[in-house]
Amino acid sequence: MVRELSRLGLAYLHVAHMGDEVLLRKIRGIWPGVLVLNRGGADLRTRIADIDNSTADVIAVASMSLANPDLVERIKTNAPLNAPDPSTFYGGGTRGYTDYPTLAMTAHQ
Repeated sequence: MVRELSRLGLAYLHVAHMGDEVLLRKIRGIWPGVLVLNRGGADLRTRIADIDNSTADVIAVASMSLANPDLVERIKTNAPLNAPDPSTFYGGGTRGYTDYPTLAMTAHQ
C-alpha cells in the first residue's frame, strides 16, 4: 500500500506509530518523500532521535505544543515541559490550553 501511495505524488505521509519498529523501518525504506511521525506518548528526546537517525523528516508534537505555548524556547533552553491536561485542549471548561504557564511567567514567580 505504501508503494501505491508513493505514486500519488503526496506532499507527505503521516504515520501514527503503534509500536511496531519493524513496520516503521519498512515504511521509511519504501516511502520516498517526507515522512511525518507521530509517536503518541513518547517523550521529546525519543521523537527528536527519530529526526536525528532519519526515521522521520518531521515529528508530531501535538499535546506537547498545546501544553507548552513556548515549546520551541523550552526545547532550545532544555527547560522542563508542562504536563498536558487533555481536559483543556478543546474547550468545554473555564481553562483553555492557552492558560499553561510560559517560561516568562515561571521566571516572574
